[in-house]
Amino acid sequence: MRYLVAIALMALCWCAPGVASAEPGPPGTALSADHFGVLAGAPDAPVQLELFCDPQCSECAKFVSASGDDLSRHLDAGDVAVTYRWMTFLDGRRGNDVSARVGNALMAAADPATSAATYQRFVNELYRTGATPNLEDIAATASDSGLPAHVVDRIAEGQPAVEPTSMNAFNRVQLLAANPESPGTPTVYDLSTRTVVDTGEPGWLDRLPR
Repeated sequence: MRYLVAIALMALCWCAPGVASAEPGPPGTALSADHFGVLAGAPDAPVQLELFCDPQCSECAKFVSASGDDLSRHLDAGDVAVTYRWMTFLDGRRGNDVSARVGNALMAAADPATSAATYQRFVNELYRTGATPNLEDIAATASDSGLPAHVVDRIAEGQPAVEPTSMNAFNRVQLLAANPESPGTPTVYDLSTRTVVDTGEPGWLDRLPR
């Protein structure tokens, strides 16, 4: 009797020839273990980077303009993952709350339904448009970038995803540890080699050891 049951279970698990199993989806996004970063990409990607940015940072905007499309390509391919560590120190210098508002939206965008490449497009577009976007503007950018509807709604409603002051304080400690000699933004840190990445030359992503 047990033999017959085993055969029946094997029959249920058997896949007919020519019937393909479900393909894995593209690399996604999730909050980092400490909840102050966004992991975009596969946790087992051969290249693991940390990227420290402030949404109002003009140098970050230049970096994203030069490298954002390449990051999207590598994130989609699954050979690179980026943990974004958003900072808000420029709010105090400029007397506004733009970095906190945009930073919260960027944290809210971390969702199993948001692919890593889509998240990077959202980052690219936010830096491209710049200015001082309100929640409606940020949500429109999220929608145009292809974020899922429920994530766009979350952003439009301004649902708290993180406490910005705590996020900035925590990520500043991480930045100082990663780049003590020049703790500015943007900083790209290779978690495998434990070194700051020189992003000044075109094609830097392709040259990273894998």
